[in-house]
Amino acid sequence: MKRLFMIASLVAVSTTMMAQDMFDAVDVATKDLNGTARYVGMGGALGALGGEISLMSSNPAGTGLFRKSDAAFTVGGVFGAKGVLGHDATRLSLDNAGILISLPTDEGNVKYVNFGVNYVKNKNFLFNQDTPIQNLTVSSAVGPVSLSQTYQIANLANEANSNNDWGALPKMSAPNCDNDGNFTQGGIVDGTMYYDGASDSYFIADFTGNGADKANMRKATYGGITQADINLSLNVLDKYFFGASVGLYDINYNRESFYEELLSTAGGSAFYDFSNWYKTTGDGVDIKLGFICRPIEDSPFRFGVNVHTPTWYKMEELNGSVLYLNDGYVSEYVGDPFHYDLRTPWKLGCSLGYTIDNYFAIGAEYEYQDLSTLKYSVDGHQTQDFIRHNNFMNQYLKAQHTFKVGMEVKPIDQLSVRAGYNYVSAPMKDDAFRLLSYWDPLTETDFTNWKGTNRFTFGLGYRYKGGYIDLTYQYSGQKGDFYAFNVDNINFVDANNTPLNLSLRPTEIENNRSQIMCTVGFRF
Repeated sequence: MKRLFMIASLVAVSTTMMAQDMFDAVDVATKDLNGTARYVGMGGALGALGGEISLMSSNPAGTGLFRKSDAAFTVGGVFGAKGVLGHDATRLSLDNAGILISLPTDEGNVKYVNFGVNYVKNKNFLFNQDTPIQNLTVSSAVGPVSLSQTYQIANLANEANSNNDWGALPKMSAPNCDNDGNFTQGGIVDGTMYYDGASDSYFIADFTGNGADKANMRKATYGGITQADINLSLNVLDKYFFGASVGLYDINYNRESFYEELLSTAGGSAFYDFSNWYKTTGDGVDIKLGFICRPIEDSPFRFGVNVHTPTWYKMEELNGSVLYLNDGYVSEYVGDPFHYDLRTPWKLGCSLGYTIDNYFAIGAEYEYQDLSTLKYSVDGHQTQDFIRHNNFMNQYLKAQHTFKVGMEVKPIDQLSVRAGYNYVSAPMKDDAFRLLSYWDPLTETDFTNWKGTNRFTFGLGYRYKGGYIDLTYQYSGQKGDFYAFNVDNINFVDANNTPLNLSLRPTEIENNRSQIMCTVGFRF
């Protein structure tokens, strides 16, 4: 059994290269529905309605509808699944803080010039998972076969060995060796290495995995992406509204996982535990442009459009792993810091809005971004490994569509009732998988193909002279197909060398969470 750990440790220490992959890129490129409680309470569908400070990060022309200065801050809490690996399932945070200064011009076609700065937590990486792995045993032409992560690790090791990328291994003490570690007669050490007397070196023999009787994955992700927008907007003739924002981003993403298998062995069974940790930090910048128009002079109907440039991120990552078997053998790996760039897709949006006097408003919005255009690089250069990952993302990621609808009703002047719905389509194809290479430092084999996200919101607002208080509840639900490992490309054969075509079937998991928010604001 020790050779299973030799496999993983050799794979882990092969070299220091990028560890972030397609699934991590998607996490960075997608956002939560967050901002002020009013913005979230209406499902974010205010792109054409305007008059909301959170629009600096979606349609920056929306702040052009302000005729008074505004300041607001929002606190909230996110509640997910039960805590794992010592991490809680609840996160309290400052979700929004912003100020907008509205300046009337009193001359010419430009009625107002508005300046603003707004902070928002656009991504909360809260996710806790405790998943017993289903369907480890699959049927085949030769009967039931128990799959395991060790098959995938062994496949990577054999690929490296066949390419002779590891070269000669260090000498080691073994039976039939002299005091210097040299063989006194030919043979195999521990069933895994051959000695070549001509080169005085040891070479790896073929590795094989062991089937697993049961397995379980525990994972915790935490941290977030914060965003600060600097905004300028114009009101032209109370009919045309223009806006632009520069967005500054800070990312802090952490992931910890603990995977365990009960392996089937000739001597009974063995516990196989694999812990991984991963951390990414970075900074990014983008530009957002927006426009709102009231095409019919006597009608409250208006439409809006906006475009976001890609966000250009400068990133640093660290990762490590610890491998343990119940016979006491331990292998540990900690990588060196690695720096790289990530470019997210362009984003386009259009919106509609309609109001009835001062007591009813309804908005609808659509956003589009093509995740298959995500790109990794180092200082603008494409290494062979980056080209491989970028081509893979182009093949398995797809265009993502976001639909928003929201409404607000005022039964009395001071009180508002809001509701919204927000849908985000799946970011990847159903057959996507984690691309692993023996030269990559990433030793996590698990991945989840997430489906679409449904968000339902409800909120209340109270207005008083000079200020307002808003409360909102948001429920977000998402399902995904979880795979602890991937054996699709492993050549399982029967006694006649006929391929068996075995695959691990997915385990369905959910990422459901609730959020409660409170905004306090002032108009002056």
